[in-house]
Amino acid sequence: MATAQVDADKKTVGMLTEKDAGSFVYTAIGGIRFYTGQGAPSHASVKGSLYMDTTAAEMYICVTANTANTSSWKKITRAS
Repeated sequence: MATAQVDADKKTVGMLTEKDAGSFVYTAIGGIRFYTGQGAPSHASVKGSLYMDTTAAEMYICVTANTANTSSWKKITRAS
């Protein structure tokens, strides 16, 4: 399943959020991007970025740099 963001994932607070090249909304802290969405991530991002799948309560980390509009993500935890 491809990454999807619903309106709740796109809410912003002041200038704390930005959109990446794929139009995914994120919050940056330093060089790390934090995303939320539904489904496992499949979009490009910078290495070390974090993604929270709000449907399955699973967190992923981006383990490769953004190349050819895709990145590799690894599941790091799941809420029980």
